[in-house]
Amino acid sequence: MEDQLGEVFGVSRMRIRSVLHSLARDKVVTLQRNRGAVVAHPTVKEAREVFAARRLIEVAMARDIVRAADEEALRRLKDHIKKEKMGERSHDRALELKASHEFHTLLAEIVGNRVVVGFLRELMARSSLITAIYERPDVSSCSHLAHANLIKFIERRDADGLAGAMLEHLNQIEGDLVLFDRGEPAADLKTVFGGG
Repeated sequence: MEDQLGEVFGVSRMRIRSVLHSLARDKVVTLQRNRGAVVAHPTVKEAREVFAARRLIEVAMARDIVRAADEEALRRLKDHIKKEKMGERSHDRALELKASHEFHTLLAEIVGNRVVVGFLRELMARSSLITAIYERPDVSSCSHLAHANLIKFIERRDADGLAGAMLEHLNQIEGDLVLFDRGEPAADLKTVFGGG
């Protein structure tokens, strides 16, 4: 497995091993004895728990975000919206998801609490996987429009409005997922990352 991924990415086996351990810590892959690494398959219960944790953290951060957001932070958020628009126009779902989830991490970075940023990065990695498994193909509720709306509350210094809008946003994302157990997929990492 490590040799195959090293071949796909053109890096050493040691580097692949390090990356796989990092992905396992974020619960994106599962390392199995004598089988190697497989893409994790969060259950419906785990998916709901991830969104519950996100609500606890992201809604509670609203006051700190509003307090910490200066002109530079607002510029970074608005620049990120442009990145999200490009991801949406690219029709590359992985790129679109990455940009969308980075917005949520960027909000945590504005607050400046490295522990919270670390928690949120792990939750966003797991959210990406959950979205990839459970999303409806016709819906994308975590878009640049939803994020632009959140920025408006930050600009107005409306912490309560931001908290309410974030709660609604996260509920909408979770509500747009089709959360029922489907059985574990048979994808291997070389197929996922190598495109074939």
